[in-house]
Parts: sequence; structure tokens; C-alpha cells
Amino acid sequence: MKSNLFNDLEVKIEAMLEEVELLRMEITELRETKQQLETEQQQTEARIEALLGKFSILEGSES
Repeated sequence: MKSNLFNDLEVKIEAMLEEVELLRMEITELRETKQQLETEQQQTEARIEALLGKFSILEGSES
């Protein structure tokens, strides 16, 4: 009986360890994706600022 309990416990612990490893991998992927999205956002904001700067130049030259 004790042997069965230990076997069940071992199976559950192994399953939990596998789940933890999968979650760690998912967290790593999510962090990488987040970094990529932040980089893209910064690039987009820089392009928008550049375009707005061009509009400002056009408005200034019309005055």
C-alpha cells in the first residue's frame, strides 16, 4: 500500500515538474514577444514623430 502511495506521489511530482518546465518555457517566449512588441512600438512612435515633424516644417513654411 505504501508503495502505491509513493508511486502515485512520484507520478504527480513528475507531472508537476514537467508542467513547471513548460510554464517556464512559455514565460520565456512571452518575455521575448513582449520585447519585440516594445521595440516595434518604439519604432512606430519614432516614425510618427518624424512625420509630425515634417508636418510642422510644412506649416512653418506656409506662414
